[in-house]
Amino acid sequence: MKFSSKVALMLGVISSAALANEIVAPLDGVEVVITQLPTLSIQNISNETVSINIYGETLKLAPTSGVQYACKGYHDLELQVLNNDHDYFEVPCQSKVVFTELFKNQRKQGE
Repeated sequence: MKFSSKVALMLGVISSAALANEIVAPLDGVEVVITQLPTLSIQNISNETVSINIYGETLKLAPTSGVQYACKGYHDLELQVLNNDHDYFEVPCQSKVVFTELFKNQRKQGE
């Protein structure tokens, strides 16, 4: 096998492995990736303030901020995104949720 064929094969395997760790986007402008960390990582790189309720605890993330959330014995966590029509989704505890620059709240804060 030629060297270029081996490199192409290795790159294909690596990209497939990376895609296997990504979960289908639960909302427009939100990405979820499986990690090996024992906590949930939430990052907000959008221009919106994002409010999330996790089992009665509300986290408010200003634009370009983030938080690590201890899972407290849960394997999966339900995140309720406030001010959004499709307002909740479930992710594994060991994951990273990123609200990208494409994320927009569908309702104004307080509605």
